Amino acid sequence: MRRRMLAAFLAVLVALAVAAPVALAQTADAGGGGGDPTLDGGGTDATPDKGRGYEATLQLAIDDIQDYWAEEFPIVYGEKYQRIPDERIIAAHPGVKLPNCGGAKRGYADVEGNANYCANAVVYDDVGLFPYLYREFGTLAIPLVLAHEWGHAIQDRSGNIDQQVIYLELQADCFAGSWVSRVVNGEAQGIKLKGGNLDRALTAMLSLGDQVGSVPADAHGSGFDRVNAFQQGYDDGAEQCATYFDTNPLVFEIPFTDQQDAANGGNVPAKDVIRASVQLLNSFYSQVEPAYQPIKFNSVFLFDSSGSSDQLPDCGLTRAQLKNRVFVCLDDNTVLFDEPYLQHVYDDIGDMGVVTLLAGPFATYVQTLQDFPGAADNADNAVLGADCYTGGFANALYRQLLSSDTLGLAVGDPILSPGDLDETVQAFIDYSAARGIKDLDVTFVRLRAFRDGFFNGYGVCQTNYASASLDQSSG
Repeated sequence: MRRRMLAAFLAVLVALAVAAPVALAQTADAGGGGGDPTLDGGGTDATPDKGRGYEATLQLAIDDIQDYWAEEFPIVYGEKYQRIPDERIIAAHPGVKLPNCGGAKRGYADVEGNANYCANAVVYDDVGLFPYLYREFGTLAIPLVLAHEWGHAIQDRSGNIDQQVIYLELQADCFAGSWVSRVVNGEAQGIKLKGGNLDRALTAMLSLGDQVGSVPADAHGSGFDRVNAFQQGYDDGAEQCATYFDTNPLVFEIPFTDQQDAANGGNVPAKDVIRASVQLLNSFYSQVEPAYQPIKFNSVFLFDSSGSSDQLPDCGLTRAQLKNRVFVCLDDNTVLFDEPYLQHVYDDIGDMGVVTLLAGPFATYVQTLQDFPGAADNADNAVLGADCYTGGFANALYRQLLSSDTLGLAVGDPILSPGDLDETVQAFIDYSAARGIKDLDVTFVRLRAFRDGFFNGYGVCQTNYASASLDQSSG
């Protein structure tokens, strides 16, 4: 969120709030955990694990990507696909001869930590990059990168290789998503995925996004941009990806406005995040839902799931069930959160991660006012509907459908900070991990619902999510 807008927080809605994985309690009382719910500073680092083991999948993926484009290229572009010769698919390491690129000689140092397509050759770092991707992100990460590079080969073959860089990169992500859909649907030869692989793929896509604050014209896309393109290809296929140069996709890579904004990483101070979030969400829902009654700040409580029993809310949940939770008690419409967990989110993800996780309970409360199917039972479709609602919220904020005089901005100026939408995706991923979800692609499905609201508006959500399931990652 933009730090310079803090003065307007008490009066208007001026920052992005996006959907949270909602944990819905069935009983009313919100006991304990009083005080001013704020977060402090801090942070931690993660150390990558060691390991290797992707070789068995590598050749299967290469063969199937080639077969996929042999089938798909004539459909999309009306011409026969020209396969990349086996000798032009090269695992780079010191001592391996690499083909020239743009007339220049290359060695391992030129591709270290990278993979690329150039001069009808796919070259990948088999010493650093691929082992790292495999141990960090699992089986699908290596084929995903290869499918992206094949996307550039398709651009070359279709005569589109000279387009603007950011659209080339996003279209390649889209093409990669279209191939991954083939794998998930069981159409790839010898390649099968387990539940949770798609969520790990999203994590990999996010990690491959540009550095926060990059200038779009010279960039490859933010983490959110790349995830969005990947999911669009997954859902709509290569024919939709092929339209990227006819109508360029929206890009949400936002540069920092000044040095102070960059120094703060676009974050507001931790002590302001909770109060601002409550007021922003109340402001938005008061505008879009006539029956909405604002949730008061003193109805938002923190608790510590690791503390004594009298510090825990009485909402029919055990200590283990409360750990890492953000939820609403529907009988009295109190919002509660495990403070140590949200502290971690602020420290390791950012302010928008906190707002993300607080937004879900507000959306669920709105659903109960509307008699949204399944809201009182925390049914799958209601969870996805809440994600869609707050995607619509984010859409309205990005387009600045508020008074430009009040905000002191020109109409159309984005009010998101660099990286805010990346933090949204990270918050979805982190919450699933914190709740111990490993074998279901919950984040993938929920992010699709968020994107539905973000790109199509708040108004589509009630219709689209009257019935839906978290157990599917297609369609």
